[in-house]
Amino acid sequence: MADEFVSAAQFGEFVKRIDEAFVNVNKLADQRYENLNQRLADADKAREQNLVHMNQRFDDMNRRVNQRFDDMTRGVNQRFDGLDKRMDLFHADMLQMRNWLVRLYGLVAFGFIGAIALILLKDVIFK
Repeated sequence: MADEFVSAAQFGEFVKRIDEAFVNVNKLADQRYENLNQRLADADKAREQNLVHMNQRFDDMNRRVNQRFDDMTRGVNQRFDGLDKRMDLFHADMLQMRNWLVRLYGLVAFGFIGAIALILLKDVIFK
């Protein structure tokens, strides 16, 4: 029945063209597949570069934060050292003041005892 509408040569030509079309479609599909693979490979390279860049930025930020903490620690330690020196001076001043007060109280106590002795012994001394 096909011979009534199409000759064998025409059908052969049709099959040949269909085969060529499939070959062209396969070539186009292969080319698109290669293009897609290339785009994915480029995307992977870009992602890796971004990861390297992000890691580098994170490491830089981490170094800056650590440097700032070290600077703050150094500053706090210097302030505590200064406070220690001030407290040592204050302690030395307090010891000196205590020694002066002990001497002063000693003189007051000696004067008070001397006054009591004079009161008690005034009859004996001033007779």
